[in-house]
Amino acid sequence: MPGEWEEHEAVWVGILRPSGNDTASAAIIKAIYKNVQVKIPYDNDGMVHSFNLFLHTQQVDTTQLHWVRDSIRTTWMRDPGPLFLVNKKGERKVIDFNWNEYGHCFVYNYQLRLSDIITGKIDQRIASYLQLPVVSTSIVAEGGGIETNSEGVLMSTEETALQRNPAKSLSEIEAEYLRVTHCKKMIWLKRMTLHDKAVPGLSAGNWVGGGANGHIDEVARFINPHTIALAKIDEEERWNNPISAADYTILEECYDILKKAVDVKGRPFTIIRFPYPDLNVHGISNLVTDGLRQRFTGKNFNLKNGDTVWRAPAVSYMNFMVTNGVVLSAAYWKKGMPMREKEKDEEVKTLLGQLYPGRQVIQINPFSINLFGGGMHCVTQQEPKAIKR
Repeated sequence: MPGEWEEHEAVWVGILRPSGNDTASAAIIKAIYKNVQVKIPYDNDGMVHSFNLFLHTQQVDTTQLHWVRDSIRTTWMRDPGPLFLVNKKGERKVIDFNWNEYGHCFVYNYQLRLSDIITGKIDQRIASYLQLPVVSTSIVAEGGGIETNSEGVLMSTEETALQRNPAKSLSEIEAEYLRVTHCKKMIWLKRMTLHDKAVPGLSAGNWVGGGANGHIDEVARFINPHTIALAKIDEEERWNNPISAADYTILEECYDILKKAVDVKGRPFTIIRFPYPDLNVHGISNLVTDGLRQRFTGKNFNLKNGDTVWRAPAVSYMNFMVTNGVVLSAAYWKKGMPMREKEKDEEVKTLLGQLYPGRQVIQINPFSINLFGGGMHCVTQQEPKAIKR
């Protein structure tokens, strides 16, 4: 399973708002399409026409894009989309993990819909389109939930893996992860962050999180075979809200695990800490009403009408995306925000420029995607080049 920093044949990009005005997906496409083939799944011709018109307003040459017809529009290409294997001869295969809508069916107690099942088979459909063989497993995982260093190490989160596969033991899950990815070693982080965890009621205090329900690409990423980036909440922001307080501890637990981790040859990794956006700056507030109350199924929703409930969008600097000649990085600051948020944007851009020399770091504000629980990495999926390794 190649690392994201290796050469790409294409990048698949999901569209959040197919009728146009999806500025974040348009910015992603504009940033990368001159360096790598962009492939966009679509399910109706009107979507192609509308979004191409919008891309024209963003100065994108749409003749360079490749639209691929699919049976359902999938925004989150990273997760149910294809994960690729490349062997030493340059031959490729597609990994087909099972799919259960981020484990939400267990959290919110519902049966998977037909649309969920169709979405979960997009990796098979893309494999067929590319005429590639498929390696399948009944174990559930999403692309944003696993990371590889391209040299036999896989990294994921234990709580997430067990939540997706409640009938399986961690050893059973690990064995399948390693089998289908051809990796040799697992690094397990213990807990998903509260910021990214789906719960039926409030997450902590009067705050609710819930992004992709425990994806590692929100907190930790392989930069190269020997280096791991890990998020860190500023000490002075730790007590700003109950989610940040909990996640500070969880991220430091991750740091302790990664400091002791080694690769397949027994060598330790270099750990680099990245800042974390301040949830107090980016959180969304809503007054509790009868209508809002109906959206919460958990017993721990004890707020009264007129109280304020805060929602944490999936803001993260770790959800960057790497492709040919380019690194896409989040930039959140705008006028009126604390200057510390601007400093974080600049710090991350500098770090990524140092870690990926020869690539241009392009900053994009992904907040419109974050509001729906994901980021730039989530709406993209790289298709590696068929190169002899």
